[in-house]
Amino acid sequence: MRRKLFAAAVSMLTGIVFAYYADAGWHWYAVCALFMAAAWRIFCKLEQRREAAAFFAAFLLGAFLLAFARYQGETSLLAAYEGKEKALCGTVTEVQKLEEDKYRICCMAEGEKLLCSYYAPLQDYWQLLGCKIAFRTTIEKAADAGNPRTFDYRLYLKTRGIWYTATMEKFQILDTHKSLLRRIQVYIIGCRENMISEMALPGDVQGLVRGAVFGDVKSLSEETYEAFRQNGTAHVLSVSGLHVGMLYGAYRKLTGKRKSLPGSVFLIGLLLLYGTVTLWSVPVSRAVLLILFLYFADILDRRYDMVTALAAVVMLTAAKNPYVIFGASFQMSFLAMLSMAFFTPPLERRLGTGAASVLSVQLGLLPYMAYTFNYVSLIGIICNIPVVFLVSLLVPLGVAGYLLYFAAGVVLPFYSRIMGGLSWLTVKINALFQADGILSFDVISPSLPALLLVYGTAFFCSSEHFFIYFGRRRLLPVAAPVLLIFAVVLAGWAVEKSPFDKADMVFLDVGQGDCLHVRYPDGNLLIDGGGNIRYNVGEKTLKPYLLRNGVSHLELAAATHLHTDHFLGLAQLKAVFPVQHMLLEGEAGQRVRLGKAHWIDILWPESRNPNTEDENLNSLIFKVHAEGTTVLVTGDITEEGERLLLEKYKGTKVLQADILKVAHHGSPYSSCDAFLEAVAPEAAVISVGKNNYGHPDEKLIEKMQNYGIMVYRTDRSGAVGIICEGGGFSVCTKRT
Repeated sequence: MRRKLFAAAVSMLTGIVFAYYADAGWHWYAVCALFMAAAWRIFCKLEQRREAAAFFAAFLLGAFLLAFARYQGETSLLAAYEGKEKALCGTVTEVQKLEEDKYRICCMAEGEKLLCSYYAPLQDYWQLLGCKIAFRTTIEKAADAGNPRTFDYRLYLKTRGIWYTATMEKFQILDTHKSLLRRIQVYIIGCRENMISEMALPGDVQGLVRGAVFGDVKSLSEETYEAFRQNGTAHVLSVSGLHVGMLYGAYRKLTGKRKSLPGSVFLIGLLLLYGTVTLWSVPVSRAVLLILFLYFADILDRRYDMVTALAAVVMLTAAKNPYVIFGASFQMSFLAMLSMAFFTPPLERRLGTGAASVLSVQLGLLPYMAYTFNYVSLIGIICNIPVVFLVSLLVPLGVAGYLLYFAAGVVLPFYSRIMGGLSWLTVKINALFQADGILSFDVISPSLPALLLVYGTAFFCSSEHFFIYFGRRRLLPVAAPVLLIFAVVLAGWAVEKSPFDKADMVFLDVGQGDCLHVRYPDGNLLIDGGGNIRYNVGEKTLKPYLLRNGVSHLELAAATHLHTDHFLGLAQLKAVFPVQHMLLEGEAGQRVRLGKAHWIDILWPESRNPNTEDENLNSLIFKVHAEGTTVLVTGDITEEGERLLLEKYKGTKVLQADILKVAHHGSPYSSCDAFLEAVAPEAAVISVGKNNYGHPDEKLIEKMQNYGIMVYRTDRSGAVGIICEGGGFSVCTKRT
């Protein structure tokens, strides 16, 4: 078979994915591996047994690499320090400036990477690279996904080889002696920062130069970045294979096909320099390796096959850190290259090579963007043509200017004007195509099996294998890949399954604040939405959760009261997501009918008191009914409010509920004994953030446990799902 290395790479990635998701034991690895070997044995010729054995070995290698990486991360010395304050020494390997007085410092401590947040001014921050520093901090694991199918920051850090994080209040530099390579790195990054500073470009123009040429988008305004995102052109703002390809294209234009030792040395040096100045992101590393393969194949007069070269890069990258394959950067980068390799040949017969390549990448990434980022741009394919063209001028010019500054420390005045003009024009053209966002829209995530089926079918049907054997009416060689695609789709179905899919109600993890998602046959309801003045919970937490879990709009959003940690998230969500109705006021006795077996009753207040100094006394108290299960949502009422409720509903069972949303995040001034006895819940949920002003109170938790109440906390359990089961209920949690 052709492209054997590609098949081996797929087998290796399959082993990594299987090892990540399989928790049932090593015998399942053997079963899956034997199945793969048997499939290859059946559908390969007898003389290809060695290939089947090689694919079997690649699968086991991938599984071993992942298992070994997991073992190293969980048994490191930093793991032993988790949750403890320790004095550490480390060598700084990376410094990122996020904004003024906010940095991320990555250092090697105890032989492991540790990512530290630092909030203080740093002069010439890149000078820290290679320095040995001492500091005291508390080691922690990064936050994982608190809600189903949402961004997992812990997994993202693992793709960078980082397992533990910390906050560094201050540090002491112990040793400024650096290796030669570190001194070169400091000089390279220092030249980048000084050159950009001396160019003195305004706002978004400077941000575009930083992003398009050097891959740093942090100085670009949110409005401008959102315009690029909506147009499907945001990929030009993070340095990738496109940018490295532009450099190589410029090099080939200058040198033609002439081969010389000085030219080879210059190209390799340029690629290494550009990789360093862009901090060796995964796409840049992949692109540099691919271009080196291409260049040396040209020098040696050997045939170059992009898919085979890509497979080699995949295996090298995954061997270094198997977790890297779970990163969006890796996945987008390699999907783009595969799309070019498979889709460009059939398209270029009609469109020409350039247009076919751009269209191939756009079509190849479209389903992935819908699945991962939940948006589709109708204008993206057209907008990419002028934007990519302008960036293809910006990148070589930017690198040329950087080389001049690197060598002579000079920024030519006309150079700044040219770069500023091109950047300004790029921003304006992109804004023109944005058309106030009417040509791009949010979409719910397609299912993972559907995504895998689309990609498997598209790549297979555009492959040479399909054209050759299907054209000859030889169905057996075609049946083997079809069976493999079917197996992958089934695996995707198994991976995507979640107990939350059956949950009628979900208490979301929104950090500091409350949020309850109620599903009913004809729609969806949110009660409260969390909120934080320093973070857009509505756009960055609630909206992704809803879209990733199949909710395209809300019929109703209700707030118990207007405090930030209850209402702000709903207000932020309404600005970026369809919400048909908002319920902010009500009186006891009102009922909101959601469906035949779903409704909410308002139990409080009897009437709003505008003169009270305690807004919590005006909290709307809801009793949610879902398929025979009841939840009492108490907002932030204190013991005083509880006693008013007890007095109003004395002698009735109105307050009784199966589940209690504990008032005021588990405050010691709520949930009095009389109230708990009246509600008599089987389970209680405390919506609380990490280190939340001393909430929840440990004595309160102990009291509820003494009443026989099962207690769940969103800061520890993540989202808490309630599955209604015909008068009873069961509970699932995001974290075990």
